[in-house]
Amino acid sequence: MKNSKLKIAVILISFAGVFVSRCKHDDTIVPVKGTDETKIIRGTGSLSCTNCTPLVSNGASSDFNTAGVPAGVWYYDKAHSNVTWETPYKGVGSLLNGRFNYFVLKDLSFDEQDATKISFEGYVRLNTVNTGEPGRDATCLLGTLGTAAAKTTEPENIATLKSTSAALSTTDAGYIVNANLTFNGVTKNVLIKLTYQKQTAQTGTPNYTMAGLEGEFEFNAISDHLIVSNNISDKVLVRMNVILRKKE
Repeated sequence: MKNSKLKIAVILISFAGVFVSRCKHDDTIVPVKGTDETKIIRGTGSLSCTNCTPLVSNGASSDFNTAGVPAGVWYYDKAHSNVTWETPYKGVGSLLNGRFNYFVLKDLSFDEQDATKISFEGYVRLNTVNTGEPGRDATCLLGTLGTAAAKTTEPENIATLKSTSAALSTTDAGYIVNANLTFNGVTKNVLIKLTYQKQTAQTGTPNYTMAGLEGEFEFNAISDHLIVSNNISDKVLVRMNVILRKKE
């Protein structure tokens, strides 16, 4: 009986040794092959438009009225787009921010794969600035921007952004765009980070295709564009959210 127990013990010890040996051998971690998260993937989308914003000067019945835009033509959907800005009030922290009520996309060319085909031009009417505070918008802010309430297309009431070159971003699927900002009679280069929201089909009356572009840049209002004011910081951040549509 004792011999049988001894044999069983020896067998169990031997089996445990083999098991431990195998477990030690399996400690090596084998890397799991998967998707390279750093790989940049771009599609093949492209779009373009000339006189993208419906205006009376371009033949529209009224500014921003899209009813007369024919099918198959890309146009700027201003009602669902915006141009916003922000800067620290008096440069000390609390953000002064707002938007422009009148902003126009003149021309646009975009290609997901080929940055050399990316170009655009647009402008805002400075006196349509809106921060949501009437006591600020109609007084000191117009003076800060060097304009007046009655102005329309006078050069001092227009700030223009026009691209000069573009390149594919090396860190994500966006684009780096050089552009000239003309503001307060001064033209300076700015660097825009541009991203593209791919074309998607939408149901409506009529059906349409929609695409988006988002851009962001900073400029020096005081040191570069000679704004004389202590109400703002030198550094101003601008964001542009552009929706484009094409009726089917």
